[in-house]
Amino acid sequence: MALISEFIDDYRRKIDHYEHLAQTCAYQCESELKRQGIRALVTYRAKKIDSLAAKVEARDQDKAYQSIDEIYEDIVDLAGVRIALYFPGDRDEVDYFIRSHFDVDQIKDFPEALQHPGAYQKQFLGYVGRHYRLRLKPDTLASENQHLADYVIELQVGSVLMHAWAEVEHDLVYKSTEGFLSQEEYAILDELNGLMHAGEIALERLQTAAKRRINSERQPFSNHYELSSYLYDYIRKTAQRGDFEPFLGRTDVLFQFLKDLGWNTVPALKPVLQKCKPGSNAQPLAQQIIDHILRANPDLYDAYDQARVAVGRCDPYGTPDDYISYCSSQDYLGSFMRQWIASEKLMADTLHKYLNGDAPQNPALDEQSIEKLREVRKVRNDILFGTNLPSESETLRAAESLQEILEYMGLRADGAEIHDKET
Repeated sequence: MALISEFIDDYRRKIDHYEHLAQTCAYQCESELKRQGIRALVTYRAKKIDSLAAKVEARDQDKAYQSIDEIYEDIVDLAGVRIALYFPGDRDEVDYFIRSHFDVDQIKDFPEALQHPGAYQKQFLGYVGRHYRLRLKPDTLASENQHLADYVIELQVGSVLMHAWAEVEHDLVYKSTEGFLSQEEYAILDELNGLMHAGEIALERLQTAAKRRINSERQPFSNHYELSSYLYDYIRKTAQRGDFEPFLGRTDVLFQFLKDLGWNTVPALKPVLQKCKPGSNAQPLAQQIIDHILRANPDLYDAYDQARVAVGRCDPYGTPDDYISYCSSQDYLGSFMRQWIASEKLMADTLHKYLNGDAPQNPALDEQSIEKLREVRKVRNDILFGTNLPSESETLRAAESLQEILEYMGLRADGAEIHDKET
């Protein structure tokens, strides 16, 4: 008991650290899920001291802990995050997000198959959810928070109904002062669990009905959640088997852009979608859609810039970079983007053929120049879609490279003329 008391005292001094760890993970989950159009409630907590003490004392009966470090290694839910989904049918999308955004150590699915002998035999499945043991990726953390990547977080994913029922069951069963409930109490909890499963079925039917309405009507998408729902379904239907990668990107910005253009309906969006490659891990679908629109009409860069800035100003998870206008800016960002837009107008499809590996039979650019062009496009993509703007020196280098390429091809991107090198 002395070791456990020493551990609890040590954890008491570190509880703010675990609270910060859980909060950071929850912030990343909530911001990304909202931007990608997945409805969920995200909560977090550091494990309460009374619950931790009871858990450690119970596990010590089998573990016979020998040190504080051994206890810390054994208890993996000191920092906990919970994602409660409005619609159970979004589990696959959330699973993909978690696997791609975090370093996942272990996954455990519930319900567990076996029941203890003599226990109440449940008529329903019990708690249904998926638990992840994961770590934050260093490249998602600020320099002062890099140490957080060393610690394990338990992330639980389930429906809002299932999480609510699990809280009730956990407090009544596992925290019962007597240690046992009557058979009648267990039966009532089982009955409540059945109602939760029926509720999940109703939520899935509600989601299906909403998707059917979105697909069949010509009315505009009401919000970016409806747009995301439609795009997720589109990926499922068109992606090759085993290539389902439901990473949409910033559908909140895409929705605002389509709305401003008057294209936020299924009939208007379908022709653009047919040019995209769902399941491609090269670029999120939202970016592909925006790129195809801008490629067809570079004059729409200004409209996209306005949509991005409008969303960035209202985004509770945004940064100042999210609402810097590159079109109205007179600094290096604005200068580079004006040069890029002029280049797209001059080179038209030729530019994208080089970038997509589909160059003409007698290409004017060698492989080294094409690689430079790809680096220039990366700077352009970081400005349009990235979370961190490129530095001034990086942007200026890209502008110089682009100018060299244009001059080599006999083009000038400072206005609207095309010059032949021989004239």
